[in-house]
Amino acid sequence: MLRAAVAEVQRAVRAAGRGIAELTGCTLTAFVGDIDGSAWLVQLGDSRAYRLRDGVFELLTSDHTAAWLGILNGWYPPNSREAHRDRHRLTRYAGHPDMPEPDLLNVSLRPGDRFLLCTDGVSDQIHDRRLADALTERTTVVELLAETLDRGGDDNATAVIIQVS
Repeated sequence: MLRAAVAEVQRAVRAAGRGIAELTGCTLTAFVGDIDGSAWLVQLGDSRAYRLRDGVFELLTSDHTAAWLGILNGWYPPNSREAHRDRHRLTRYAGHPDMPEPDLLNVSLRPGDRFLLCTDGVSDQIHDRRLADALTERTTVVELLAETLDRGGDDNATAVIIQVS
């Protein structure tokens, strides 16, 4: 069902882009709760999903960029010119001509878990340690987005915080 929903998103983005002379696409990070006490994360692109559980902050998704592949495979260091150049070269995204499959991840939900879903306009502007503090301190989305602007705001910034009760 999730793959079918993403395929529909792919078709809709492609259709929206037909009237535009430029390449059209977007990233997708979705959180879908399940009746069994778990949730599904759906990932295409370089938006991200993080979880804070019992004081442990972790990135749950992988960026679909040439830079992510280059860094993970040791082709170049994280702070290199190549990594900087490739950080916005998406390998998968909604609207991609080949309609790539998303990553799907099933995670358990526990009371107290906090999830942050955000675009790279948030994760590129605010260091992971600060994002962890933001979830720990119960910073609001409005405050988090204002912080991206204070730090330069060089990309679109969208964020959602999910609290499991």
